Amino acid sequence: MQEEAHLYFQLMWLYVGMIIFLMLLLCYLYFTKQRAQKNERMTLAFSQHMIEGMELERHRISRELHDVILPQVYELPVSDQIRIICKKLLPPDFDHLSLSDLFTDLCGKLSLKTGIQCNYFIENDLFFTHMSMDNQLHLYRMVQESFTNIDKHSKAKNVFLSIRRRDANILICISDDGIGLENAGEGLGLMSIRQRAAIIDAKVDFISQSGNGLMVRIEFPPPPPPPSVIQSGN
Repeated sequence: MQEEAHLYFQLMWLYVGMIIFLMLLLCYLYFTKQRAQKNERMTLAFSQHMIEGMELERHRISRELHDVILPQVYELPVSDQIRIICKKLLPPDFDHLSLSDLFTDLCGKLSLKTGIQCNYFIENDLFFTHMSMDNQLHLYRMVQESFTNIDKHSKAKNVFLSIRRRDANILICISDDGIGLENAGEGLGLMSIRQRAAIIDAKVDFISQSGNGLMVRIEFPPPPPPPSVIQSGN
């Protein structure tokens, strides 16, 4: 009997020890997950502040170029170039132009500047007016950065911009027939696109095979319409 009781207590303490170990392990995993989520939130917040700072700096540089440098430059080609830089740095006028119109304008400017044929398809009745100005600006900058990357690195002859619905989401694709990423990997421009996508809760993919061009896929849920639109629909 004593041996059985001794064995019983040994097994009981073994079970208690295992339970305590599992509880400690679960606590460790929980706090590790919490710490990782906190770090992710801090990284996202830092990226958002950095991009907001970049936009403010763009605006400041554009204003300085326009107000200080441009009046002192009398050579026409140089002054024209400064005007182009100023317009590119300033955020677009969302009060008077839709995001779809601005995307179309980006295509036209890319073709005019580089000679690259830029084709586009924007699905009918696809509006971005329910999105905040900040989120519209992030989408605009992502497409703009994609075109800048094509201009600088792709050696492409054709570009295609597609904006359409995909299931319950909106899908933006920018593809070219250039050299692709090759061995260079992602530069600062593509990193900026990733950061902006994270801020607006969009999924972004860079699909590339050497010599077969690059496709940038940006997928995000459409914003809900304002309450007045929902009520009128009922």
